[in-house]
Amino acid sequence: MDIAGYPLVRTFAHGALGELHLATDPDTGSPLAIKTVRLHGGELTRERFLRESQAAERLRHPSIVRCVGSGIEGRGESAVGWIAMEWVAGTDLSRYASPLRLLPEPLVLELMAQAAEGLAHAHGQGVVHRDIKPANLLFNPTRGTLKITDFGCAHLSDAERSRSGVLAGTPVYMAPEQLSGAPVDGRCDLYALGVVLFELLTGHLPFEAGSMGELTAAISSAPPPAVSALRPDLPAALDHLVRRLLAKAPLDRHADGQQLAAELRQLAATLPAASSAASISTGERQPGAAGTMVSPSRTAARPS
Repeated sequence: MDIAGYPLVRTFAHGALGELHLATDPDTGSPLAIKTVRLHGGELTRERFLRESQAAERLRHPSIVRCVGSGIEGRGESAVGWIAMEWVAGTDLSRYASPLRLLPEPLVLELMAQAAEGLAHAHGQGVVHRDIKPANLLFNPTRGTLKITDFGCAHLSDAERSRSGVLAGTPVYMAPEQLSGAPVDGRCDLYALGVVLFELLTGHLPFEAGSMGELTAAISSAPPPAVSALRPDLPAALDHLVRRLLAKAPLDRHADGQQLAAELRQLAATLPAASSAASISTGERQPGAAGTMVSPSRTAARPS
């Protein structure tokens, strides 16, 4: 079996809207990750998928998973969009968002700086990710590098939300303006990166609630807890940085990813190299592919 001429090796993961496959580049024999997305036959969704996936193909940055091709196969209700991407060794950051598996703080700040630089490149090309979360950040512990994946897919989730009336995406990482349906720019990605930073430093989300309504209200109006409230061993400067990233108003956040990356690295240089955080271990996950499924990830809100 193949997709658009790419021979499939195996299906790696299943999600609500599609699947992730390991495939082979027929020209080079190199492994590729191919994400397939069911398009439900809607022309708006088809057009949006092509527009966003083609925009993702133009992104070229060391901290962004490289897209090598995209298209649509089939018609009507059987239409399937596909994106072929480089295969990335490593694991996503979800496993390190736990109090018992925290990475060393200097490494966390360096990884977030790499993500911020990748976002700065994308935003400079007019591309907003809209679904930054640990599952979309791929970490290679051998090299200490990070790559952002799933560019070009978050807008499709938005289209699915409009079609079904159900919130798609990952609400716990969404900025207030994104949850309200207001126009967004790259600063919503920086907000989401702030949530990820809080989570990687503490093992907890800044906002948790018993229902989606309570979660939305908290993100929109409640002040985030200080990182030092959960990790008193960390410097107050981290509180200031995270608080700025999680500001309710986009204008109160960092101007761009480059500014954020510089601040993260300056702060990392003040931290001791040794850390009490858990040592890095990858034994429980097999090497991951460049992509995760287009579906809601874990949220702190339970259905009302």
